[in-house]
Amino acid sequence: MHPATLIFILTYALISLGENSPRKLDRPTAALLGAVLMVMTGALTRAEAVSALDLSTIAVLFGLMVILAVLKQSGLPTYVANKALHRCRNPHVLLALVVLASGVASAIMLNDTVCLLGTPLLLEITSQAGIPATPFLLGLATGANIGSVMTITGNPQNIIIGHMSGWGWAPFALRMAPIGLICLVIDWCVLSLLYRRALAHVEIQSQEDHGKPVLHRRTAVKSMSALLCLIGAFFAGFSMDFAAVAAAILLLVWLNRPPRESLSAVDWSLLLFFSGLFVVVEGFVRENRELLDQAIRSYGTEIGLGNVVHISVASVIGSNLFSNVPFVLIVGHWVRQMNDPQFVWLLLALTSTFAGNLTLFGSVANVIVAQGAQRQAPLKFVDFLKAGIPVTVTTTAAGVLLLWLFRSFLVL
Repeated sequence: MHPATLIFILTYALISLGENSPRKLDRPTAALLGAVLMVMTGALTRAEAVSALDLSTIAVLFGLMVILAVLKQSGLPTYVANKALHRCRNPHVLLALVVLASGVASAIMLNDTVCLLGTPLLLEITSQAGIPATPFLLGLATGANIGSVMTITGNPQNIIIGHMSGWGWAPFALRMAPIGLICLVIDWCVLSLLYRRALAHVEIQSQEDHGKPVLHRRTAVKSMSALLCLIGAFFAGFSMDFAAVAAAILLLVWLNRPPRESLSAVDWSLLLFFSGLFVVVEGFVRENRELLDQAIRSYGTEIGLGNVVHISVASVIGSNLFSNVPFVLIVGHWVRQMNDPQFVWLLLALTSTFAGNLTLFGSVANVIVAQGAQRQAPLKFVDFLKAGIPVTVTTTAAGVLLLWLFRSFLVL
């Protein structure tokens, strides 16, 4: 076995174990360790390791994180969600609102951010109303994952796909947003059916806004203006990496306050994780290019319905075995050789994203919700699996079918 393959397996094992690994390594440290070993063993030269870094993806993530950090500090997302959720009286309507709101918000903001903001708010609402929190926590996690497929900036793997494929923000959204919205409705129907007994005969009483969140209006106006301008730049076709960084820096200047607080809220560990992962995957692909080429030849480069099904199943399984980001990085080298790569990129974005709903550990967003609710309403692996299997199967099947129909009758 090649050294690069051994390093890849070791890195993935450490990433999967997280802080339960023998040396208590977190995900970023494990990825950086793998990158260093790739260079130390000669699997990659220093120049090849540097060229493997996708700085465009890192730049987009950085810019979005800065803007969303300022938006979060303004209190606007919590303020709006608090107002909306406290006015729901029917549990099924509340579940629909949670699924739809988390999905649409994830299309604009990263799905992980939506779950970070939404989990404590949902726990507060369900506790005050005396209703079970589990269906709504599942709605938040699954809705955020599904909704994030609607835009290139909805989740990290889509950002990577955007840069590897050449899909623009607006063309991608115009094709994927309708599919995402339909699948959000399916998600709500599945969860409502699964928890119909738990939500039956439950009436949400009128509630007072306990601990009403503080809204910093000037900061909210400035951060929302920056976010809307950034989305406008994406629609206009500007370079996403430059637009994201420019919007973030201009916002920090416009705030007219020390930027340390905003910059400290950036998830630097995630950026380091991606940097290390780019190098590890590049080393793995370079040493296993022949095997990957054989796999391509076995599948063929033509796109038929049977091949679409095979790719979709492989993507769901691979995204859960390897995690969706490493899986996308590996498969991306194969997609370019297909006879209709633009369609396959969309298929990969859809299936790798929806695969995150299969298990509790299928997506970082799921883990964020589970950790946030651990004390008040523990979300067990079995609880998530009970909803994750039907949600993943139904939404993936519907999404792939819709994407195939769009390709057959419309120009993708």
